Amino acid sequence: MSRGTRVEAAAVLSGQHIKWTLEQLERETQQKVRIDWLRFTMPLDAVVRREILPCPVMAELAAMSKHEREQQLMCRIADASLDYCGAQVIAAAAAKQVAELLGVFEVGQPEDKGMDYYTARCALMHEGKVVGHALAGSKSPHQVGTVHVNLHGEACLYVSPAKWKVLREWIAADSGWLTRVDLACDVWSGDRIEDVPRAYLAGAFDGRGQRPKESQAGSWVSGHSRTFYVGKRETGKLFRAYEKGDQLFGEEAADPWLRYEVELRNNARILDLDVLTRPADFFAGAYEFTAALLDRLDAHAVAQVIPAGQKLQDATAEAAVFRFTRGFVRAGAPAFCWLLSHGGDILDFIVQSEAHRVPGRLRGFSTNALREAFQTVAAGFAPPGAPSINGA
Repeated sequence: MSRGTRVEAAAVLSGQHIKWTLEQLERETQQKVRIDWLRFTMPLDAVVRREILPCPVMAELAAMSKHEREQQLMCRIADASLDYCGAQVIAAAAAKQVAELLGVFEVGQPEDKGMDYYTARCALMHEGKVVGHALAGSKSPHQVGTVHVNLHGEACLYVSPAKWKVLREWIAADSGWLTRVDLACDVWSGDRIEDVPRAYLAGAFDGRGQRPKESQAGSWVSGHSRTFYVGKRETGKLFRAYEKGDQLFGEEAADPWLRYEVELRNNARILDLDVLTRPADFFAGAYEFTAALLDRLDAHAVAQVIPAGQKLQDATAEAAVFRFTRGFVRAGAPAFCWLLSHGGDILDFIVQSEAHRVPGRLRGFSTNALREAFQTVAAGFAPPGAPSINGA
């Protein structure tokens, strides 16, 4: 047997395993739409609990830019303990936390190989195969002070609806955010990819009076291995339909399996965390075509739209106060700590002259709601302790 034949046979066997797993998952969960890729970002302090640095150090940091300050804080955290050695350990800690939450992955060895503008990564694995990564140590000013998790499509096969809920709650509790989520709907037989361009021309993908761009890939003339795209990643929403049977088994197998996917990104839009627990609703809300597809498949869904052009807003006073407090600790605490120790009457002056002003993040909530929210958030702050991984 030639080397090429062995590789082909292995690919077909792997494809059969994937198809069997997906069919089993669909029967067990009774969900026609599932998550097929996930990326999300968490604040650094969701993984690392750090001590409050003394005032002289805070004063030193106060003179730095935000980017320089975050970098210095990470360095000081890394130097605070012999067991704590920087971005690789942060990546490993993030991978460990995700693995513990989901209960289906193992944690690989951390590496100093960068990805996606982060300097270190740690693999998430399933049965010896890499199915995702946790990333840390970014030098980008937009990513400093964060960790990032990337779960590949194969990883998502092993996450149950109950575990997606657990992950959603963790991301929400520590003010993380989604950066990409792919929603997939498989039709095992009966659908033809030629019908998708026809639906496109009939307006089934139009939105706000506009028709998004389309493109094709594969052998449309020969009639196999075809993909039809609508939209583009830059806008944060991309649809694709493709002949999954041809991809996994080869066109000679003539497997009729067709897959429909909606890829959502946080480009010009905020991805609702509920997409993790209600994927069918957001799949249906993407296009008229996807809503009609689920209706045709007798898959219950209440269409949920993620509009473009959103700005981050807090839905509750408690969320607003939490973000406000965390932002103040990161950016304003150095100056406040110095003023508290040496400012004397300056603080009284600031309180008397500025108390009437409401921070932008706290606007729109009543005084009573904010007062209660501050009490709730304050109760959740633990006393300062030694730096540790994922602990007080």
